[in-house]
Amino acid sequence: MPYGRVGGIVEGHMHWMTFEYLGGNFHCGRPWHQYGIPFALPDCSSIEGPQGAAAPTQNFLNYGAPEAPHDTSGYPKMTAWGPDNLTYEGTYWRWIQRAWLGGLRLMVMSVNENRVLCELQANRKTNCDEMDTVRRGFQDIRELQRYVDAQAGGPGKGFFQIVTNPFQARRVINQGKMAVVLEIEVSELFGCQGWDQPTCDQAQVDRGLDEMYRLGVRSSLLLNKFDNPLTGVRFDSGPIGALINAGNRQSAGSFWSARTCTGALHDNTIETFSPQGSAGLNSLLGTLGVQGGTLPAYPPAPHCNTRGLTALGKHVIRRMMDLHMIVNPDHMSQAAVDDTLTLLESRRYSGVISPHGWMDPGDWPRLWKLGGMAFPGHSQATEYVKEWQKYRPRSTPYFFGWGYGADLGGLSNQPPPDGGGSISYPFRSYDGSVTLGRERTGDRTFDYTKDGVAHYGLYADWFADLRRLGGPALARDMWNGAEAYLEMWERAEGVRSPGCAGALRTFGSRGLGPLRLGDDWLALLRRAGQPQQRTRAWSWCANGRLNRRAADVAVLSDAGRVQLVGSTARGRSAAGIGVGAAAARIARTTRLLGAGVRTRLAGRVAWVYVVRRGRVRAVGLAAGSLARRPGALRLAVARLLAARATQAQPSFEPSAAQAASGGALTGRTLAGTSNPRLNAALTLLCHLQVQNVPVPVG
Repeated sequence: MPYGRVGGIVEGHMHWMTFEYLGGNFHCGRPWHQYGIPFALPDCSSIEGPQGAAAPTQNFLNYGAPEAPHDTSGYPKMTAWGPDNLTYEGTYWRWIQRAWLGGLRLMVMSVNENRVLCELQANRKTNCDEMDTVRRGFQDIRELQRYVDAQAGGPGKGFFQIVTNPFQARRVINQGKMAVVLEIEVSELFGCQGWDQPTCDQAQVDRGLDEMYRLGVRSSLLLNKFDNPLTGVRFDSGPIGALINAGNRQSAGSFWSARTCTGALHDNTIETFSPQGSAGLNSLLGTLGVQGGTLPAYPPAPHCNTRGLTALGKHVIRRMMDLHMIVNPDHMSQAAVDDTLTLLESRRYSGVISPHGWMDPGDWPRLWKLGGMAFPGHSQATEYVKEWQKYRPRSTPYFFGWGYGADLGGLSNQPPPDGGGSISYPFRSYDGSVTLGRERTGDRTFDYTKDGVAHYGLYADWFADLRRLGGPALARDMWNGAEAYLEMWERAEGVRSPGCAGALRTFGSRGLGPLRLGDDWLALLRRAGQPQQRTRAWSWCANGRLNRRAADVAVLSDAGRVQLVGSTARGRSAAGIGVGAAAARIARTTRLLGAGVRTRLAGRVAWVYVVRRGRVRAVGLAAGSLARRPGALRLAVARLLAARATQAQPSFEPSAAQAASGGALTGRTLAGTSNPRLNAALTLLCHLQVQNVPVPVG
């Protein structure tokens, strides 16, 4: 049934095509290779040298020291794979397929790049233009889709399909596949650099956005790590913040500009270093052209970037809304988030998501009130469940679902084993259709209870751990994630949110108002708006004191065409006979089909009435092809009578923690929580490699 409600977990932020970024030789491996897994997951000595001797930065990222002799073997041994290995391929396509088997049904696939970090790489085979990397990434994901389709028997046969609208995504997910939405996450979007002296204008960003839309992009951030001509950035905290600040000077032309926040919501804190306490750091900053003592002195925390959404950034947000795209405000400064949400609120635009913890969670209620989505990125299962318990709103006006953002490929450590117990093998997938044991690739058997999320396939195990710890309530929210995303996207496409029809309505020769015989499900959705129920019978509520649980209903065929329009609501009438009328009024003019169903032919259609206890319980209009099959008509009427809708429209009610505003998330994103290993690794990257590639500092 292509049009029904979907079930499945949503991955809101994942970098599947990471192998192309940072010059193409920073990352070892790729998600697929035409010659198979030995070539996709090769021995990494070709990049790192024997035992990693030529990869001090990768060693620091993965092991915490520039010299860390290790086994670089790829398939079949894969000794070095683990949740803290940030540079070996973690998204081999069979591993993604395992997460799909575990319940993943929608993935937002973001292509990322950072020109400043890329230019620090001495060993690179591609240029560092961020938009060129984006283009390569989207070409790569389509090549991967063709490859996986071929393995499964031909076009459209593979377990995932790239989608460009919510209606296509619904069909894909209802086929049991995973829908993939394309997204961009770069600091120099559309080639825009510089805050005080921008390198782009409205015409350039329009061309860039139009190009990306043609490539299938339907979701985007406006930045990643640096201020740009569109928006200010949410600062990185910890020692690495000083280095990102220096990178900001290179990309944006100036250091971060901060003030002491006066409200409850704020950006990450900029760490201030004394000359004595940061001599080593100042020495390394000098390699970026920032001399000791020249970093700005910032006012007391909490810090807010003074730079918000620019006029050009507002133009991009408006264009994205015009194109029905999903706006991702993560990584924006608090001022820019506020500006962006104000723009979205002015148009009551639902297409907004914060999927990986790079926004003050105190902003999330505004997203939920719009009908958007917000959730943390990823963390150890116990901590993730605590965050869901802390921030999940008590109620929202829209269909609600939860999700996660792995950010795998974004220099983000993955969830470690949980210390408070764990899953047992084998376990069942979220929908119960698949039994999964320990994941085995080549000679290595991965055990989530010991290895954590050592590669993306272990997210299936993480899902099971969340269900174990969070119980039915969290399991339901996670399984509702894909439907919540699709309904959010539908509203961004202009489909009306659920609402109740007027108290008085009369059937015509085509149906009831926007519910028309013969329409396909997509036309029905666009005319009538989002239904409260999406099975073979779609339902909408009706106003009126006696209609609190009554419904206007469209019953669809297997192919998705409306074959019966009916209503159980008072105030609805068909051929002069209303719901609640005495059955005696139709006894002589209609034909009894059994089960209280009576019909009267009227050309190519038939009036339908349902009688219970001497009263008309429901009225409707059926297609002639359905009316000529009494058994099929009785079944359709049964679906009509079973359909439910409610006038009660839930309001937004935050969690207790959310009502208090503010707060921090646990997800381990790049420098988001001042990860010491990443701080040290990227410091070393600047120190060891900048001398090989001249870096202008503006």
